Amino acid sequence: MRRDDDPFIPWWHNRCTYKQGPSLSSSSTTINMDNKGVGLASRAGGGDINNNNTAVDEEMAPLNINTAEKMTTYSSFRSLWSAKNASLFSLVLQQSGLVLMIRYSRTIGVGADLIPYIPSVVVVSAEVLKFVLNWTLEIVKQPDGATDSTEILKSMVTMESLKLLVPALLYLTQNNLLFVALKNLSVPVYQVLNQGKLFTTAFFSRLLLDKKISYCQYFSLMMLATGVVIVQQSANKDHQNDSSTTNEGNPMVGFLAVLVSCFTSGFATVYFEKVLKQKTTAQKQLSVYVRNMQLAFWSILFGAVPIIMSDDWEKVQKDGLFQGYTWVVFTIIVFQAITGLLVGFVMKYADAVLKGFATSVAVVLATILSIVIFHDNVNMLFLVGSALVILAVRTYTNNPPVVSGGEAKSDAK
Repeated sequence: MRRDDDPFIPWWHNRCTYKQGPSLSSSSTTINMDNKGVGLASRAGGGDINNNNTAVDEEMAPLNINTAEKMTTYSSFRSLWSAKNASLFSLVLQQSGLVLMIRYSRTIGVGADLIPYIPSVVVVSAEVLKFVLNWTLEIVKQPDGATDSTEILKSMVTMESLKLLVPALLYLTQNNLLFVALKNLSVPVYQVLNQGKLFTTAFFSRLLLDKKISYCQYFSLMMLATGVVIVQQSANKDHQNDSSTTNEGNPMVGFLAVLVSCFTSGFATVYFEKVLKQKTTAQKQLSVYVRNMQLAFWSILFGAVPIIMSDDWEKVQKDGLFQGYTWVVFTIIVFQAITGLLVGFVMKYADAVLKGFATSVAVVLATILSIVIFHDNVNMLFLVGSALVILAVRTYTNNPPVVSGGEAKSDAK
């Protein structure tokens, strides 16, 4: 017979034995419940462990009737935590790879015997791929026969879809400006200047979502703006000191492209977050995949206009729509298509400002890789400005904004 005080038997062995409820003999074992918890009663040869045994009840106390509910709540929280962090982590890696590939394709990846690709066509191609990817994910997500492709296509031209006209146009503008900026700026400078999105996102979050910003956060935003200005000055200084650098472009043109991109991105991101968190007038809530399809649908229509109305149409007629497409260009298209999908996940499981912080983490990774690949110079002004930006991001992250009046304000139509 096993004794509880036997030194050769671990203390947790008895605990596990009681919890698993093994039979003490060949007889059956029944489970009795009272207001103390769960007890075991065995009808084996007079061996009685009833629910009056306080020690057993204390051992079995964790296995009360609320355990299943607690485990379900914990599993749901863990699933949400994992989904949020996985989407943010993937966004960081994707953003770093995207800017490096575009910089490569616009500078050292351009050969004398290679026809350059048309950036506007690449942007539209990425939107087409994003539309297909989200359509596929929407079909896979639903049970067999539950997804009607006709209904999905009809949802592209509903009143709910019209709400995404503005962010679709702004995202399209931002994606086109990305090619202009990376043609005229190095990857480290672009990555730091691009953190101005945090400032515009915080501003529009306060305006549209009524998110409070503390004094500490205001200070961090001022620090962020100061760091961005210092980095811009470092880019101008490098350009003046080394005007013979090939493929360097015009830093001022790149700075203006980033500046406009920050405002379009900040407003579009917050507006898209508000639409995602609103209750639709439809009978069932639209999924993030359908929302991304709606964004891509309008972006394709808007993106086709500059291709037809600009000089790009002459290039298309001469060398074809997909001229200059290489494995680098195809990689850029895939990265951009995934960007739209990841942004949708981040907006669903996190928020707009947190998405901006995840993007800012890519500064360090992209800077290190650009020094190795493109031999970019990093001077003291850039290091000081980058340190201020990273410190500002850290300060803002430690003080998350709070929505005034709960979620009711965000859900208001």
